[in-house]
Parts: sequence; structure tokens; C-alpha cells
Amino acid sequence: MNKSASPKVDVSPYVGFCGGVNRTLKIIEKLRLEQPGKKIYLLGKVVHNEIVLNRMKRRGFKTIDDHRLAEDGLLIIQSHGIPASRLSEIKASGISFVDTTCPMVKDIQARARRLAGEGRRVIIIGDRRHEEVQGIAGQVENALILGTPEEAGRGFFRGVDRAGVVIQSTFIRAEADAILRKIRRFVPDVRFENTICKPTSDRQRDARIQAARYDGVIVIGSPASANTRNLMSIAGAGNRRTRLVSRPEDVDGLPLGQGRKFYVLSGASTPMDVIDRTVARLRRRLERETKSR
Repeated sequence: MNKSASPKVDVSPYVGFCGGVNRTLKIIEKLRLEQPGKKIYLLGKVVHNEIVLNRMKRRGFKTIDDHRLAEDGLLIIQSHGIPASRLSEIKASGISFVDTTCPMVKDIQARARRLAGEGRRVIIIGDRRHEEVQGIAGQVENALILGTPEEAGRGFFRGVDRAGVVIQSTFIRAEADAILRKIRRFVPDVRFENTICKPTSDRQRDARIQAARYDGVIVIGSPASANTRNLMSIAGAGNRRTRLVSRPEDVDGLPLGQGRKFYVLSGASTPMDVIDRTVARLRRRLERETKSR
């Protein structure tokens, strides 16, 4: 490579908020404007990005884990969704609430209920610790959750003859397919619903295609975000120089080596202004280093 070549930073067309996150934040902002002075409580982490959550905190929104603490205000149900039993508790409490669950997650919940209604044991492919997966599992009785093919041994499916399978919306498709193959090996009747959302599929496909074409890949997002971690995994498989940054300042400490050509991806809850400032900072650093060589 010509070390004196001009640096290049290309940005994926699939960056910034996904539709579900954008919808949730717009609903919250609209409520704030329509009901000035009203206390607005966020149930759990509305989105998995610390910058967004800190901005909301500074604007007066309060994050809570117990819905009963919202008796004197308005409760916002997060974009990842909640179990049906918890939603019933909130409704029974009389607390004012707005459900901002992503429509795509709502669809997965509905599919899980439909599969259970057919007499199938619902199996969720996803991270059992994630709120979305817990919310889906909470729509039916005795759902099974699988996060890796290794978990899917014969004993895991004891007594399961008919299964209905759904996937966490941000899961990696290749990993889901590997788990599905294990399920089909042990369960004679399987109905599979591919519920990975299109925004996730677009971002993951882009990461897989582009990663090997660049000297390095920069993923902008929070390590708390499942879709961000999955982008890191996919891009990292194609380019070992894949790095995660959460803030523009993180660019300063990145080990860029002699790389001059970088590709930028982002998690689905990363604000565009953070992406723009991070990209600008990366370009300035590369230009400085080029001139000094």
C-alpha cells in the first residue's frame, strides 16, 4: 500500500437509529411537548445506548425498574417490549402508560402466541438475558430459549414433539441457522418463523460484504447493545482490524496502524450526530497522520 495515499472513510448507508428506536424516541418527545410539566418515567432502558439515556436523563426523564413508581406520572414501556403478565399488571394498576414496543417486536410476540395456540412448544433463538427475549418468552407458557448450538442437546428437547421457532429480531442469521439445524435434528415437527428484522438483516449483510474490503472497520455504538455486538462479530470475522467506539473521543486511542481506508458501521440506537462527529474526528486524525509521514 502507498503510505502517502489520501485517507478514505466510507460510511455505511445503514447507520443511525433503526425505525423502532426512532419511533420510540419520537413518541416520547411528542408526549413531552404535548404534556409539559408531566412526569415521564421510562420503564427499564428504553434503548441500549448510554449517550441517548444520559441525554434523556438531563431533560428530566426518569428511568425506573418498578412500574409502581410511576403513579404520579406517565409510564413509557420500552422499545424491546415486556412480558404479557407485566403489561397486565400495569393495566390493572391504573397507571397511565404508553407502549412504545417496536412493531417488529410486537409481531414476534404475536407469532409466538399463534404458534403456542397451535399446540406447539415455542422455542426462541436469542439471548435469554435480553429484554426483548424475556418479553417474547413472557407471551406464552414454558417457552424454551436457545442462544448457541451447544445448548441444543437431545435432553433439552425432552417431551417436545411439535415446536414453533422464532428469533430475536437482532440475532445473527448464520448462528440462528446453526441452532435451527440442531432443533430439527431432535424435534420431528418444527415450524420456523424468520423474525430477524429487515434493518438488522441489512446492517449485517452490509458488514459481511464490506468488512474485508477495507484496512479497518469502525463500529459506533454501545457495548450494551446486542445488535452492535453482533455487527462487531460479523465485521470482525471478515476484518480482524474491527474496532468499537462509543463516543467521538474514542477515536483518538484507536490502534489504526498504517491503515488509510476505513468503513464505518453503527448500532441501531446510535444517534446520527454522534456518528457524524466520530467520522469527522477520524478523518481529521487520518489526515494529520498522513501529513506527518
